[in-house]
Amino acid sequence: MNILILSAPNPKKTAGIVAFDLYKGLETVNGTDVRLIVKQYGNYYDKKIIPIDSYLTHYREAIIQKFATLSIRVRSIRDPSFKIVNSDYVITDYDPTRSYCKTSRLLSKIDFTPDAIIVLFNHKFLSFKNLWELNAMTKAPIYIYPMDMSPMTAGCHYAWDCKGYHNQCGFCPAYCSSAENDQSRKNWLFKKRYIDKTNISVLYVNEHLHQQILQSSLFKGKRKYKVPLGIDATIFKLGDMSRARNIFKLPLNKKIVFIGAANVNSKRKGYRQLIDALKILKQNLDNPSNIHIAVAGRHNNDLQANWPFDYSTLGYLTYDQLAAAFRSADLFLCPSIEDSGPMMINQSIMCGTPVVAFETGAALDHVITGKTGYLAIMKDCHDFAKGVKSILDLNAEDRKIMRKNCWEHGIEFCHPKVQANKIYEALLDN
Repeated sequence: MNILILSAPNPKKTAGIVAFDLYKGLETVNGTDVRLIVKQYGNYYDKKIIPIDSYLTHYREAIIQKFATLSIRVRSIRDPSFKIVNSDYVITDYDPTRSYCKTSRLLSKIDFTPDAIIVLFNHKFLSFKNLWELNAMTKAPIYIYPMDMSPMTAGCHYAWDCKGYHNQCGFCPAYCSSAENDQSRKNWLFKKRYIDKTNISVLYVNEHLHQQILQSSLFKGKRKYKVPLGIDATIFKLGDMSRARNIFKLPLNKKIVFIGAANVNSKRKGYRQLIDALKILKQNLDNPSNIHIAVAGRHNNDLQANWPFDYSTLGYLTYDQLAAAFRSADLFLCPSIEDSGPMMINQSIMCGTPVVAFETGAALDHVITGKTGYLAIMKDCHDFAKGVKSILDLNAEDRKIMRKNCWEHGIEFCHPKVQANKIYEALLDN
């Protein structure tokens, strides 16, 4: 079977790694030939990974984006009430009706006719008109594989409490709009027009996204298949905790709490709730000095000044370093309050590291209280602190059992072979 994967970002960085892992997983299936087309320019040292943008196109768009961002900032300084979008909703493509790439040009980049096309991150790359054209030109069914809500809304990646996407959008809080026929309604009508006439199905990574897809007015009547997110098991795996701590010079005689803080200023990541939970935790511990926090990602002086425990900043981590950070920790904390993932939950589980998280996103599938961690009541900082303490208080034997539970759960639900097999089942059903 010939499979074409389409994804906008660099497949070796951040969110783009999802497409790369999928590509590598499908490559292992006998009788499968896979191509991965990405928008972002780069030399990926693999002839089957094909960038659409040239060097000049990539940097021209980057410069245009910088000037556009600067213009908005200047205008907002002059007029504090000015706002194009509400950043809480994360709109990365204001006008998804726009085409960034000709469908014929995209198809000219591959040396086979695809039997199936899987689309991951299509914002600022492919519109739903492109997907309709791909389906019409190749006769290959389209499988959209969302990692957040953007395909099923008029543009936002996270809808919070807004139910506009259940209907036709309009009056959009994400677009700061009080009009019915606003940009969100135009986007919805555009998507609906092409989705309805495209042979398109939806692959969803967890039950949280599944419920949102079922509520979306855009994909009514379309097939839906559960395909768990595959995590590279050659990198994210069990390992020696002491050796992992030595890599980062973390204390060997303390409980290590790992936190990933790539974007601590984002409301949906819940770091304000996390600080409150950790303060509550400290009040309930007999020996708070036995706790050490390891923080990966962006350094934030304002936030980290409030950590109630000793901490180390690990900075930005490579994939291998991230896996080592998980292995170094007694538990991983994920305080997200509006999320479709994050992928770090799956990665932590694969490394045998228990997770404490609020009840959203991937946590609903993978964080099982008493087995793989603790699933806390949404935004309940006291319950979150209770969950952290329950794992820190485990004796050595129970900690060993929980780590084993995590790894076994990861192998059963997060292994790339599981992802590849589930995708194949979906493709063969069409």
